[in-house]
Amino acid sequence: MRYTRSEPRVTVRHDGEISIFDITGYFTEDSADSINTAYHQSTDAAKILLRFDRQSFITSSGFGVIVKLIWKTRNRGQALRVAHPSNQMRHVFDIIGLSQTIEIFSSEEVALADF
Repeated sequence: MRYTRSEPRVTVRHDGEISIFDITGYFTEDSADSINTAYHQSTDAAKILLRFDRQSFITSSGFGVIVKLIWKTRNRGQALRVAHPSNQMRHVFDIIGLSQTIEIFSSEEVALADF
């Protein structure tokens, strides 16, 4: 599968006490501003779901952005989950050990049901 360096985009939806971050594009350290803006819109949420588009791509610095988000959510007592990553992205989550820190689900529906 070929990925393009499309501009990353993070939009936020709310489902009760859950904030869902819809993430598309090429996720890098430059995505930190988008994630931080989305997070500031969700500081009252008890639960946050990072939902990746199947065409999204994430770099190692993008994983660093996610690690920083993990710290923020833990400090505030919020639950964090990931949904719908590509197979390649899921594999990297496993290799670097993030799948031991946050739960990763194949779909948004399964992740929401697990919260």
